[in-house]
Order: sequence, then C-alpha cells, then structure tokens
Amino acid sequence: MNQFHKQWLGTVPWETVLTVNQALCQAQNTPHQPKEKACDEARQLWEKAIPQQMSLKEVLDVCRRCHELAPFNFNNGNTFAAIGKTLVEDWLKRLPPVEAQIIRTTVAHYIAGQVGKKELVQVLRHFETTWKTTDETTAAVPLPNKPAGHASTASPKPASATSAGP
Repeated sequence: MNQFHKQWLGTVPWETVLTVNQALCQAQNTPHQPKEKACDEARQLWEKAIPQQMSLKEVLDVCRRCHELAPFNFNNGNTFAAIGKTLVEDWLKRLPPVEAQIIRTTVAHYIAGQVGKKELVQVLRHFETTWKTTDETTAAVPLPNKPAGHASTASPKPASATSAGP
C-alpha cells in the first residue's frame, strides 16, 4: 500500500477544489463562502502537496487535513471526500462493484473524519492483493514493490492506464 507513490494531485489544482465546493453548495442551495484565513492555509497545504510523490494514504491525509482546516462555511467534508474518491476512481473501475464501493466509502469517511487511520489502513490492506493482481494483469512494467526481473507479460498499455494504482 505504501510502496506505490505517484503525483496524485498533479491534475487537481486548488481552483478545482473551489469549483467542487461551489458545485456542492449550489446543489444544496447554500452559499459558497470560503473563510479567508482557513482557505489560505488549506490552499498552501494543497499547493505544496501537488508536485509531491505520495502514497495513497499520504494523499488522503492531505485531503483530511484540508477538511479539518474547514476552509469553507459549508461542505468541507463533502468537498474533500469527493476529490479523494475521484483520485482512486480509475483503479476502482477495475474492481467488482461491491469492493469498489467499500473502498470509495472508506476513503470518503476517512477524509471526513468518520473513520480512523487504523480502519483505513485495514481496508486498504485487505484489498492490496487485489491491486497487485489487477496491476499485474494490466501493467507493462513491474510494480514498484515487485522484485526486478518479474515484469508482466501483458500487452503494453498507455501510461495513463498503468499509473492508476494506489
């Protein structure tokens, strides 16, 4: 789980976070109201994390910390949980629907503070073998935690298809 690192937030600039919150607020007929100081702190944390190579757990921690800073008057949990679920969606498409929903729900609940680190890690570890099996059948290069010389024999896939793991 922690061996796979990637630039998770590279395609999610802070403006996207603002847009997600605005859309959620609009859907609930609540005002989109960033709190100046908290929003600036969350933005700085987010922007610092964008170029970093992180594990899935680490990027979910960034989402959770931003949620805890409460940069908006409304929908802080929903905003960062929605982004967290989006980050894992490509990988979840390759899983059975029930397993995907378990992970999706756990990720959202972790970010919103309803599930602790222990529970998140337990769920992610439970499905870790599924990630490895899925990646071994779709990846053209060895996984980061795989011994050298055990490259997959599957057909090469575009880079975007091989980088969607945890």
